[in-house]
Amino acid sequence: MRVAVINDTRSTHHFGCMLVMENLLRLLSDQDVDVVWTWPVSVDWRRHKRRILSMPAVDAIIINGEGTIHHNDSRRFSQALIDMVDFAADTLKVPCYLLNATLHKNTTAAYQSLGRARAIYVRDRGSLKELQEFGGLTGAYVPDLTFASNVSHSRDRSECDRTLVIDSAVKEDSRFLEAYASDNGFDFRSMVVARPSNARFLRSPRPWVKNVIKWLKSDRKLATDAGSYIRYLQGYGMVITGRYHTVTMCLKNRIPFIALESNTPKIRYLLTDVLGEAGRSLTVSDVTSGIPERLRSFNEKELEAITLFTADAEIAIESMIADVCNDISRGAQGRYEY
Repeated sequence: MRVAVINDTRSTHHFGCMLVMENLLRLLSDQDVDVVWTWPVSVDWRRHKRRILSMPAVDAIIINGEGTIHHNDSRRFSQALIDMVDFAADTLKVPCYLLNATLHKNTTAAYQSLGRARAIYVRDRGSLKELQEFGGLTGAYVPDLTFASNVSHSRDRSECDRTLVIDSAVKEDSRFLEAYASDNGFDFRSMVVARPSNARFLRSPRPWVKNVIKWLKSDRKLATDAGSYIRYLQGYGMVITGRYHTVTMCLKNRIPFIALESNTPKIRYLLTDVLGEAGRSLTVSDVTSGIPERLRSFNEKELEAITLFTADAEIAIESMIADVCNDISRGAQGRYEY
């Protein structure tokens, strides 16, 4: 079988995105699926339709949701992923599968388009509720692809008491976290490794210059594989972050953490799915006032919940990929038509 993956996020040099793609490509390979081409994140495919049409033929399109499908009426890359579902059905004439998505505050028209996907897999129950109640669609809940089995993960808990602060996708929160780390003598790190290719000069001159300067000053020698980041996290006894995928890695590796919410409720959704409540999601005001001592370690109830969740997640993710591949195989044999 031959597939294409839309929204290949490896070019961001974001450790969470790298791990998602690493796991996705490995799991597809395990099913003897050939990923013959991918389309990169932050390149609007709608401006390159001729190029898409010139790509090698595939049996299916897989969209890596990556939490990006929210507020589609104001976010063009969210809309681009939604439009790909229509394009796959109307023009490419192949089935389309949406995986690993967080859905939040999209329009009715967006859900009508998403409903044309062969299958929709969301990574939290909050998204599933929106899909069912607002979109009137059927989908399946499968945890984020970073929870897939991977040799980089370890259950060995750090015995050190050092605190690490990781940035946020929300610029204001990221500035707060960096200042908070400095004021308290904590190590601070971004989840994104600076590379000149992270931004385009003509489209975003200032971010490009900042990336180049950071790359030259500090990040040039940093590895971009997710395993190196996980090993770095494992050297700390406590993590404070605004990054969703840092939270998933902390959960997977049993590293105590607290988190600021991101640009959607995805972290609170995740914590509720894993722990039954979102008490580890704090506000800037909460962090400034002082982190409760009880949050600096996991209690036994939390550890039991994490163990159960992560074990079930590995099985669910493998089953999802197997089910998608089996469905593609049936389609390639002419069982259904677009």
